[in-house]
Amino acid sequence: TGEYYRVFEARLQSLDGKTSETDLCIEQFLVESEKAWFKKYRDAKLGRSHGAKITSAVHVKRAPSPYGSVHTGPADDSDDNASVGDISTTEDFLLGEDFKRPSVVKRWMLTRIGDWPLYSLLLALGQIIAANSFQITLLTGGQGQTPEKLYIIGGIYIATSAMWWLVFRTLKATYVLSLPFAFYGLAFFFVGMAPFLPAGGGREWMRNVATGLYATASSSGSFYFALNFGDEGGSPITAWVYRACIIQDTQQIYITALFYWGNTMVTATQSSKMEQNTLTSSRTMAAITLPIAGLLWSIGIVLFTALPPYYRQSPGKIPNFYQTLLRRKLIGWFFLTVILQNYFLSTPYGRSWAYLWSSKYAPHWAVALLVLAFFVVVWAALLLVFSLLSRSHSWVLPIFAIGLGAPRWAQMLWGTSSFGLWVPWMPGGPVAGALAGRSLWLWLGVLDATQGVGFGMMLLQTLTRIHIAVSLVTAQILGAAVTLIAKATAPDRDWPGDVFPDFSAGITQAVNKPWFWIALACQLVIPVGFFKFFRKEQLSKP
Repeated sequence: TGEYYRVFEARLQSLDGKTSETDLCIEQFLVESEKAWFKKYRDAKLGRSHGAKITSAVHVKRAPSPYGSVHTGPADDSDDNASVGDISTTEDFLLGEDFKRPSVVKRWMLTRIGDWPLYSLLLALGQIIAANSFQITLLTGGQGQTPEKLYIIGGIYIATSAMWWLVFRTLKATYVLSLPFAFYGLAFFFVGMAPFLPAGGGREWMRNVATGLYATASSSGSFYFALNFGDEGGSPITAWVYRACIIQDTQQIYITALFYWGNTMVTATQSSKMEQNTLTSSRTMAAITLPIAGLLWSIGIVLFTALPPYYRQSPGKIPNFYQTLLRRKLIGWFFLTVILQNYFLSTPYGRSWAYLWSSKYAPHWAVALLVLAFFVVVWAALLLVFSLLSRSHSWVLPIFAIGLGAPRWAQMLWGTSSFGLWVPWMPGGPVAGALAGRSLWLWLGVLDATQGVGFGMMLLQTLTRIHIAVSLVTAQILGAAVTLIAKATAPDRDWPGDVFPDFSAGITQAVNKPWFWIALACQLVIPVGFFKFFRKEQLSKP
């Protein structure tokens, strides 16, 4: 209809050297115009227009308008506005005369809470509760479990990752986004049913089945990241930064709760109190987990039946699809990053998380408050800063992530090498020392999560959705395989060993360990490679 063309044409009357960088920046105008058009398109499809035709007039003040804004409202005959005539909804959006309004559930799924459609919140949930290749060690209890159990869960994770990719490439996206919730529901169902079995092998077998089902569902987590917000257009980088930070923060809190649960069960088992635990081994568990299972099944049904049309398209064929991945150096470096991190850092991952809850002096409620302070308050402050900076500099978060170095390695060093077990210089006695040690560990965790979001933003700025999906699934399979290899061959497979030496025995003795420097060098080289390849391959250059 030329609607936005005429809007920008009218704005050009106030063009000068200053407005060409702000109000009349064509890039920002195109982004805002696309968002405004998609908003009207969604409203038209949802039947929110009044009558068969709507009168939409786009007017622009001849004085400088707000930065990058596109105004839609009633036409004005004054000299300060330039009007555009009536536009037919049917003609503008090509809906057709036989177009039928979507069902109530589909309209509900497209309803927005702020910038988030409701369906995107459900897909974000699928990403949040999914364990990655690092966290499969948490599914096996973190520490104290047999290697055989890790190998079984890791094998399930690898096989089902490949299975979900085949489902994604052969069926509509609704299947790969809805079926995992059936497995999540079954996992919680079996956990709730375990106390009804006799104590011993039957009850433990039921819990192992639940763990396997959870691993099966978790291996689909990459698709929720790659395919979310698929029906919208024109989202600026600042919106993606905001969304990624929100999801990553929520996932950190969930993983904290998951490990607290697993650590509690392992501690109870080691002290022979598992069968006396009134929650994990009593039928009260069913009253908690069965409603959760029902909720997860309901979410899966809603996703299968009510996702937007974007997710109901049959997957197409892409010529030389896999060959193109090999030519992207950033993807190759991403895979190398997974190998280096998983080999040296996956086996002590559970021990590092155990540090958070292991203090005999700091009460668990105080540690929980620290978790909320860092993963909510501090994270929200970082989110605000990066969202503001990313409005004009899309590369800020990726470059900041590169500059962090190796925060995950530092976090594990603090949590596993006796550094953080005793902080005598902290005023306030043992309790204050324990809380200070946990605070530093959580701060390093925040930096590690920030770096993860930054590396993810690099993929978003250099790859299409389908390339992101195959990259993440391949990384899942590769990471899980390396984790299993590390459990058998890594120098820190059974304890921190020479990779994270005990500094309480003396700094000189600790730094003389060759594996300490090898592991550190392997972690520090990661951001160097990202810095080298990101600038060359990003799609939106500064």
